[in-house]
Amino acid sequence: MSIARIVPYLSFQGNAEEALHFYAEVFGGDVTELRRYEDMPGAQIPEHYRTKVLHARLKLGDAWLFISDVFPRDGVLPERGAVSLMVEFSAESDLDAVYTRLVKEAKVHMPLQKTFWGAKYAKLTDKFGITWDLNCQL
Repeated sequence: MSIARIVPYLSFQGNAEEALHFYAEVFGGDVTELRRYEDMPGAQIPEHYRTKVLHARLKLGDAWLFISDVFPRDGVLPERGAVSLMVEFSAESDLDAVYTRLVKEAKVHMPLQKTFWGAKYAKLTDKFGITWDLNCQL
């Protein structure tokens, strides 16, 4: 088997571009690709959806996030409760900075704190409904 990596692919209902730029700012990432539904040859896309995100790539250090708006015919997204994204930090200051930016308008499940497993950790669901586990071994 030759799996190079597993990349989280986040789907949104019309606000993917806002989420893309939010995560780029939160994590200090670079948007390396942004394609819109209007870029897809021959596709019949509703006028109001033509400028929505078909596919975007966000580079976060050595990691990636892929982001898109769900195709209009696919309907409503399921709940995301069964999946969270774990981000491991090597520097406590980076964890603190990301938490400060990500926590705005978020539902905090566990506030940022030192833990019994020797780490600084937080769990929250951000304003886009994505659940994050943030961890830095101390």
